[in-house]
Amino acid sequence: MQSEFDRLKNDLATIQQALGLVPSAGRDWISWMKRDKWFSLWWILPGLILIAAALWPGNRGENGGSGPDRWAGVLAALSMLVIAMVQSRKITSRDGRPESLIREAKRINGMTAEGVWFACAMAAEVAAYFLWGRVYQIPFEPFWAGLFILAGSSCLAAALAARAWALLGWAIPFLGYGICLPLIGGHGKVNGLLLGSMFIAVALSFTFISSLQIRMLERQNESH
Repeated sequence: MQSEFDRLKNDLATIQQALGLVPSAGRDWISWMKRDKWFSLWWILPGLILIAAALWPGNRGENGGSGPDRWAGVLAALSMLVIAMVQSRKITSRDGRPESLIREAKRINGMTAEGVWFACAMAAEVAAYFLWGRVYQIPFEPFWAGLFILAGSSCLAAALAARAWALLGWAIPFLGYGICLPLIGGHGKVNGLLLGSMFIAVALSFTFISSLQIRMLERQNESH
C-alpha cells in the first residue's frame, strides 16, 4: 500500500513538473532547507577577498595596480566557481533528501529546460549590451554600472515570473551595487569595498530569504 502511495506521489510530481507548476512543499523539506541555508554564507568569501585587496596598503593605479589588485579578481572568481559547483552538487545530491525538493532546487537554480532557455536569453541580452556599449563607445564606469543593473533587473523579472524567490538574493544586491556605483565617483578603493560588500549582501540575502521560506513552511505545517 505504501509503495502504491509513493508511486502516486511521484506521478503527481511528474505531472506538476511537465505543466511547469511549482511543487507543493512538504514537512520533509524543512530539515533539509535548514541545512542548506547556511551554505549560502560561503558567498561572503569572494566579498572578503575583494575587500581585503581594496584595503591592502600600497599605491593603487601605478603600473596597472598593486599586487593584490591583480590576483584578487582571479581568487574571487575561482572561489565563486568552486562555491557554485559544490552548491549545485549539494542541492541535487540523492542523500535522502526528497525528490520534490531536488526538483524545486533544480528549477530555482536554472538546471531545467526552462533554466537553459533563460540562460541563453540572458547570454544574448548581455552580448547585445556589450555590442551596444562598444558601438556607442560607452565609458567603462557607466557601462559597468549598467551591466549590474541589467543583470539585477533580469533576475528580478525571473524571480517574479517563475516565483523563484531565491533569485532575489542576486537581484537586490546587483541592483543596489549598480545604482550606488555612480555615487562613489570612480574611486578605486571605494569601488573595491562596494563590490566586496555586494557579495556579502548576496550571502546574507540568500540566508534571509531561505529563513523566511522555512518559517512560512513551518507555519503552513503547524496550521494543518
